[in-house]
Amino acid sequence: MKSKFQIYIPCGLALVLLLLYACSAPQPVLPASFKVLNLKVAPQQVLVGAEVTVTAEVANTGGMPGNFDEPLLVNGKQAATRVITIQPDYSKTVTYTITQNKTGKYKVQLGEMSANLVVTGMVEKDVELKYDNDKSEDALWAGNNGGFLVSFDPPSKPFALNKVRICGGLYGTAWEGKTFELYILDSDMKSAIYDQVYAIAKFPVRGAFPYLPPQWVAFDIPVTTFNNKFYVYLYTSMTKHHGIQVGVDDSTVNEHSSLAQGKPPFIVIVEPTTQYLPSIWYSDLFKLNWMIRVAGKALVPE
Repeated sequence: MKSKFQIYIPCGLALVLLLLYACSAPQPVLPASFKVLNLKVAPQQVLVGAEVTVTAEVANTGGMPGNFDEPLLVNGKQAATRVITIQPDYSKTVTYTITQNKTGKYKVQLGEMSANLVVTGMVEKDVELKYDNDKSEDALWAGNNGGFLVSFDPPSKPFALNKVRICGGLYGTAWEGKTFELYILDSDMKSAIYDQVYAIAKFPVRGAFPYLPPQWVAFDIPVTTFNNKFYVYLYTSMTKHHGIQVGVDDSTVNEHSSLAQGKPPFIVIVEPTTQYLPSIWYSDLFKLNWMIRVAGKALVPE
């Protein structure tokens, strides 16, 4: 039996009503969802046991607040965890600190992002500390009552000093039968860790004009270990320089070389203008890089 009442709704109107219902109906809220946008490892190369900082930007692409707690992986193994709350459509930076106790190459991963880390060890190597370019611009005497002083900073701790090299030569004949002293001084220049008297004749004679260039002369030193700044001091005499001259390099700004007077513990730094004519280039302290070097063994990255 058919109903007496039938309602006919045009198709177009039905579609409109359906859309209106869909728009007015509550929409489901998507849960929190996280995406790692970038990952940085600093520094990317470190020594064994050194701390490494890992930072990442994490975005919440879902519709609800949530806690990001995904572990940081190093070579696929959990290395660190952090829990941060991120609001929807926001991002935050998360930071981790890690260390590795073995040398090697590591893959650091968070989510789908990854970065590389290289961990190296220390090996003992022969090291020479120098502040010159191996080219002597001139060879100078230290003036009366003085000597040549150079400071050195260990490249690593400890530094085992075993050799001093000086680029020098002799002028005239005042050097004949004379001596000089070679000191290794501690950081305050008051204590002599090494003190030895040498014949000035250990240096080669430069001859008459045109003079031969100064030559490198090596001095073996009993192995001495340093953890802080130290000084090498070539002391000529209390009265005269005795004709001994040391090579000087002006290619870089001097930060380590000085003229000095006296013996430890009474060493005094002297201005070059008191020893050399102010009109000459080597009266400028910033150009006086004495060609004095030290060699030894130090721990350096492998």
